[in-house]
Amino acid sequence: MGTVMSLPDTPDFDSFPVTRRPVAAETIPDGVRVRWDDGLESRFHVFWLRENAADPETTHPVTREQQLQLLDIPASLQAAAVRIDDDGALQVAWSTGETSRYHPGWLRAYCHEARSESSSLPPQRYWNAAAIADVPRFDGLQALNDPAAKTAWLTALHVYGVAVLENLPATPEVIETAPAAIGPIRPTNFGFAFDVVSKADATSNAYTAMTLPLHADLPTREYMPGLQFLHCLKNDAAGGESLLADGFFLAERLRALDPAAFDTMTSIPVDYYNKAKDTDYRHSTPMIRLNADGSFHEVRWTPWLRAPLDAPFETAGVVYRALRLLFSLAEDPANRIEIKLKPGDLLGFDNRRAIHGRKSFDPATGDRHLRGCYVERDELHSRLRILARQSRAAQSGSHG
Repeated sequence: MGTVMSLPDTPDFDSFPVTRRPVAAETIPDGVRVRWDDGLESRFHVFWLRENAADPETTHPVTREQQLQLLDIPASLQAAAVRIDDDGALQVAWSTGETSRYHPGWLRAYCHEARSESSSLPPQRYWNAAAIADVPRFDGLQALNDPAAKTAWLTALHVYGVAVLENLPATPEVIETAPAAIGPIRPTNFGFAFDVVSKADATSNAYTAMTLPLHADLPTREYMPGLQFLHCLKNDAAGGESLLADGFFLAERLRALDPAAFDTMTSIPVDYYNKAKDTDYRHSTPMIRLNADGSFHEVRWTPWLRAPLDAPFETAGVVYRALRLLFSLAEDPANRIEIKLKPGDLLGFDNRRAIHGRKSFDPATGDRHLRGCYVERDELHSRLRILARQSRAAQSGSHG
């Protein structure tokens, strides 16, 4: 096989090490069949190949975005001839006269038959107190400055839905700089960043000294914030321990224990109303939302922001039964962990998965001051993919 430099470009900015090589190719009706050196056979539709070609006429050489439109491709398009060239690239001669070449690493990464092998994000792991006695912890300055340490921190944040950076300065500006290493901070009606302290004119239960049951923030929004960060400035009051649970673990337990209750929580909408004096946000959706493949997308878990249930009498009983079972799972000490944040700790968690709360504290015994902000979960996914891309590029030594 020729050198990597002789391989064609790819229609994106990623790097694709050639771990498997195509050894044969043939035309089939409306497509191309490729056989790989591990015996896998993959089929590619002619339209799929043509619109994903990396030549400058199809893919813009600067933006790497597609500029050939699907309707620009003749409906009668066929592959006239195919071969694996001396560099290991798939070469397709089209019935329209053009020729396209495809990078074998890219082709293997995107072939349907092996797509799961190239998943860009690691699988999530659901947990209870027996699975993780404490949240994953990382040195803050190292995680923010070293790519490998940052990858470890963000991977834990994605896999477990929660992670802590330690040894950061206990200064107000940290909450605006450290999370920004992932992506833009999302402002809300609570501001760009917010201070979690007990105060007499509280606009949220969070701004009191009371116990906060396990919950997610801002379920009243159509798009609930994906990540939340809480940076500890002071925490010497008696009490105030943080509580954390994996909402996806609890949802999975509900599905195993009572499938009917699980169906209720994934199908019947629950109304969430913001009850502040000067804002009125509302959203209605099932408490547990699933992705198309049945995996968990989010849990909207905030007891004190649930509005009066809008359901017929008979349905109300079914919903309340399911809610009580789900809440009882969260109250079980075996299903949650407790940590005491110390000054300089930055707790980050997936707000649409990990539910959080705190024990009550006594302001007369000391101060408890956290600063918080939100970042979208998409930013975490993007940053993880970029870090993985940079690692692959360093390993392969080139873009292609």
